[in-house]
Formats: sequence, C-alpha cells, structure tokens
Amino acid sequence: MDVPGPRTPEQRRAGDPIPIARLLPAPVYFVMAGGGAHGAVQWGALQALSQTDLVPDAIIGTSAGALTGAIMAEDLASGVNRIAYVWGQIGMSHLVGEKWLTRGLGSVRSPGLVSHETEVETLKSILRTERIEDLEVEFAAVATDLATGRPHVFDSGPLIPALLASSAIPGVLPPVMIHDRLYIDGLASANLPAVPAVERGAGSIVVLDTGTREVGEVETSAAKVLARVAVIMAMSQRRRQLRDAAAEVPVLLLPTPADLGGTLEFGNTMRAGAAGYSMTRAFLSDLACEHRRQLGRGIYARPDDHGLTPDLEPMLKAVSG
Repeated sequence: MDVPGPRTPEQRRAGDPIPIARLLPAPVYFVMAGGGAHGAVQWGALQALSQTDLVPDAIIGTSAGALTGAIMAEDLASGVNRIAYVWGQIGMSHLVGEKWLTRGLGSVRSPGLVSHETEVETLKSILRTERIEDLEVEFAAVATDLATGRPHVFDSGPLIPALLASSAIPGVLPPVMIHDRLYIDGLASANLPAVPAVERGAGSIVVLDTGTREVGEVETSAAKVLARVAVIMAMSQRRRQLRDAAAEVPVLLLPTPADLGGTLEFGNTMRAGAAGYSMTRAFLSDLACEHRRQLGRGIYARPDDHGLTPDLEPMLKAVSG
C-alpha cells in the first residue's frame, strides 16, 4: 500500500510544526499549477504544508490547481480534508459526463466535445461560496483570453464561471464567455502562474507543481499530437514563469514525483498524493534545518529536481538534506 511512513528523527528535529514562516517574505502566495489528474500531488503537498507554521496570504491557481486553490481559500482549516474527499472520488465523468468518450470528435464547428453542465454540477457540490471576494483567503484563478492569448486573472466576481474558464480544455470543453470575452484553459498561457503572483505583489512564492513530463516519441495520431503540444507548451511556460518570478522573489519549488502517468488518468491519485506528501514533508524539514534567515531571490528546490532545466540552474538554491 502507498502509505507514507512516520517522520524520521531528522525531520522531527526540524520542529513541530516545521518552522518555515520566518524564511518567507510576506505576502506569501501559494501558486497552484494546472495538470488534471496530477493535481493529486498538490493534495499531498498541502498535507505537508499543514504541518508547518506557514499560512498563505493569497492563493492563485490555474485549471485543476484553481479548483484545489479555491477549496483551500474557502476554508483553510478544513481545506486539506475536503480536498482528500474530492481526490478520492473524482474522475473524468465528474468533469465531462459519462458518455464523452463515445461522442467522437463531433462537428469541426462545435466549440467542444461536451458542455460545461456536468462540471458546473460538480463544482456546486464541492464549493459553497458564490463570489471570489467572499472566500476566506485572497484568491485568483487564471484563464487564457482566447482573443489575445494572454493570461487573465479573475480575482472578483462569480467563482464558478472563473473556474470553468480556467479549466476549459480546448477541443473538449467550450470557451467560457465572461463580460463579452471568451476564455479557455489557463494551460495555454500560464499553467504555473508564478509571474501573475509577482505582478500582484507577492513577497515570496510557494509553487505547488503537478510534475513535468518528457515530450516522448513523436506519434501522429490526433490524440497523441494534441497531448504532445500540451506538454511542450507547459514545459516552456514553466521555465519562463519560474525564471522570471525567481528574479524578483524567493520561490519554493516543492518536489513532485516523476512517474505520474497521463493528466487524464485518475486511477493513481492516492499514490500520487502519498508521494507528494512524503517528498514535500522531507523537503520542508530540510529547508527549515538548512536556513535560519529570510530567503533571498532564487529557486529553492532539490538539486535533482527533474523539472530544473539548464537555464534555471544559475538561479537554484539547492535544498539538499
């Protein structure tokens, strides 16, 4: 079974709760990346963060990360437990209905394979707050403006439409109209919205990533080409977002497992969550032991993080353990 072990003696010496709040300049932003089923890793990371003395001043997320972030922002005290129940039940049928795989590609003029009807019902069953500004913690969801291709940050107004826009997967779910503009999944512009967090005034950032995937072999089926394009886009954006944010503020890049499978494969969420919890708990304990003063600009991460490309290495502040 995928059950995390107890804390090691070294982790216990870090303190209880793990003292990291003193290291991070305020305001502290939790940045929640998109990633479909990979979002279960964030649940595990949030479990580990709940064992520290750190409380976020704001949360910003994209796609699946926006949903997880909204649950936390609605009620920090119960958020981690509520997210556990979400990931224990959620599957593609909760987002696009039971029969989406049998519908084919449909008309080329259709805005998506399915409507947002099922997703709306799912979101209503999870969230009780209607407006973003009424959440307990400052929150923002990131979507992509279909006309400009630029990220758009929703930080006020109705919550569910903002989450629908942030997760409107192109070709699967139709664009969402808000104030006479069309929006699609934030994956297309800022899947890991670190720069929007800096632009909103973050003093430091805690990145809850959803892992990186190798581009893999070239295949020509429509599904494989679309998946490849999504991975290429996400990897390129991730590098740019981390680089530009770390040039301004300290960025904690929490570790993620490398073998998470596809972003629409919801069968391994418990394993992913357990791995995310164990890896993040160890990372935060090591961070607390290795640093005593407030952190400066840069990327604080494991030196062997599989998502650290050569262009990011000059900014790395290794947390070795």
